[in-house]
Amino acid sequence: MRFLLHMMRSFTLRCPHCHGSLMFRNPYVLRGACPVCGFVFQGEEGDFWGGMVFSYTFAGLVGLATAGLLLRLTDLDGEWIAYLSAGTALSSILVLFPFAKSMWVYLLQFTRGGDAEYRAPGAAPPGNGTD
Repeated sequence: MRFLLHMMRSFTLRCPHCHGSLMFRNPYVLRGACPVCGFVFQGEEGDFWGGMVFSYTFAGLVGLATAGLLLRLTDLDGEWIAYLSAGTALSSILVLFPFAKSMWVYLLQFTRGGDAEYRAPGAAPPGNGTD
């Protein structure tokens, strides 16, 4: 239950540690750390790819759902359905990327939040009532 609540908070696009500041400079550029508490959003260089995987997964699901709805509800040719579902999937990448990236940062904080290199300076490890 705690995990689901934590992941639902990711849709606020705020720091997973203090919830005080936005994680993004603009919708597509993630800050290096929280300006309020200093929490590091991407502790390792490869942490960028997790958000991309989430974003592409969401885009694939949106594209499949669009194709399914168009097949079921319209009499369009298969070629048009392919074009429309691909366009919907590509546009969903632009719309859903900040949320996918935020979900990834929250997942990293949930799984690695106790590691000193990912915590804000002077912050206690999670699980002791202060987090």
